[in-house]
Amino acid sequence: MKQIQRAISLLLLLLLLLPAGFAKAEQEAGEASAPEESEKAVATREAPVEDTQVRPMASLDEALYRQVQDTYKAAKKRSRRRSFKGYCGAYVANQLVVLGINRSYLSANGKNTYDIYRKLDRTTGGYGVTCYSASKYTLMEALADILQKDPSATNILVGFQKGVSKSGKKYGHVLFIHGVRNGKIYYSDSSARTVDDVTYKEGEPIVCSLTAFVDQYAKYKLDGVVHFQKAEDQSPITEDTAVGSSENVEMLG
Repeated sequence: MKQIQRAISLLLLLLLLLPAGFAKAEQEAGEASAPEESEKAVATREAPVEDTQVRPMASLDEALYRQVQDTYKAAKKRSRRRSFKGYCGAYVANQLVVLGINRSYLSANGKNTYDIYRKLDRTTGGYGVTCYSASKYTLMEALADILQKDPSATNILVGFQKGVSKSGKKYGHVLFIHGVRNGKIYYSDSSARTVDDVTYKEGEPIVCSLTAFVDQYAKYKLDGVVHFQKAEDQSPITEDTAVGSSENVEMLG
């Protein structure tokens, strides 16, 4: 009788242990049959996702980009203006003083700014003046001629006889290009601009191709282009011989 009871107890114990044994065996079999994950795959899975977006400065000339930014801030501080909207002539005139191209403040309406410099051989800051009149050059031709001589040209003023807005048609427009690097133009404007589907605020650095720049102002009537070049052998003109300012009537093109 005792032997029968012992056999029943042993059988019950085996029945309790069998499911756990089968489960463990199945788990071990599954782990053994699954392919091992490579070290590269593990590293890729565990590594944080990298930001693959190209940062603006990676493809830009940082020094020239920051020059545009800093000049805008300095021009606002010098002029004591909260904004240059409606005052493109004041914006360009202040930039030229901040950059040392002019020692005196020469300003006028956008449509008259080119006329100031076409009468000068050099600026009050000692820069030589080369002018490209609209009577002889288109905007593309003028810029192409400058860049053919110097692919990394700096300090270029562009004056328009007429803009596209109501005030622009009356007062014209003017802007200043800080420089060209790797075929890209670096400049800013006294009003917001959308270039290549990117919107830029007043004074914000705009970087675009020569074609995009020309297209942006295709509907403007060109007055002329001025290229300022530092001339070490030339002395600056005095403020007594400089053309006076008409800042009070400057308007946006």
